[in-house]
This record gives sequence, C-alpha cells and structure tokens, in this order.
Amino acid sequence: MNYIGMAMNKKPTLLIALAMTLIFGLQVHSQQGENKEKIKSLKIAFFTERLGLSSDEAAVFWPMYNAYEAEKEALRDAKWKEVYSRIEAGNYSEQEARNILNRYLELEELEEELDKKFNLELAQKFSATRTLLLFQAEHRFRKRLLSEFRKRSGNEP
Repeated sequence: MNYIGMAMNKKPTLLIALAMTLIFGLQVHSQQGENKEKIKSLKIAFFTERLGLSSDEAAVFWPMYNAYEAEKEALRDAKWKEVYSRIEAGNYSEQEARNILNRYLELEELEEELDKKFNLELAQKFSATRTLLLFQAEHRFRKRLLSEFRKRSGNEP
C-alpha cells in the first residue's frame, strides 16, 4: 500500500479520535458548569442557614451578594489577564515589570475598596453581627469545599 492509501485508511481513525476529544472536552466543560451550579446551590443553602435569613431578608441579601461576587470575579479576571498571564509570559523589561506591579497594586486596592463597600452596606442593611457571620460562613464553606475536593481527588491530608 502506498503512502496515500495509508493516510486515507488513517483518516477515519483520526476523525474518530478528534470527535471523541471534542465530545470529551464538551462533557468536561458541561460538568464544570454543572459543578459550578451545584456549588452555587450549596453555597446559597449554607449561607442562608448560617445567617438565619428569612425569605424577605434573602430577597435583599442575595442580589447584593451576587452583584458583589460578580464584581469581585471581574477583578480576579482582570488580575489574571493583566498581571499573572504577563508574569507567566516572562521576558519583560524593568519598566514593564513596574507597570505590571502597579496594575497589580491598583487591582488589589479596587478589591479592598469593593470589600469595604460591600461589608459596610451589609452591616447597614442587616447588622455588624450578621456581617461577621458572613465572614465565618464564607470561611467555613471554602474549608468544607476544599475538604470535599481533597476527599474526591484522594489527596486528603
């Protein structure tokens, strides 16, 4: 068999492998989306219970919290795109390094301002006690999530 004939015989195998890779990639992406939604549902239940939110209070709290989380996520994305990815790329001049560092510090300040603003608003609408309960709930939720992740991946300490 000549080279062209061999290549033609391998095409279906290559196409099948490519299709399986694409399907697997879509499944992983879909699972990540499903996992994200499961985590969000668990977080809502966990926080609502820990903060002792009534349905009326939850109707005020969750839009506030979701807007805060969206802004925080946007800042994390900006930090990744504008700082960490540039550091990973390497090969930057001293001036570029200063610019990257300055942008990092700006984003850190924006995140701190966002936290401060959200926590003050939360304390005004609910109470300082409940704001502290939120700190505790966030910490415990992250801890529980990390523990569950470690169990499932077999890396439990």
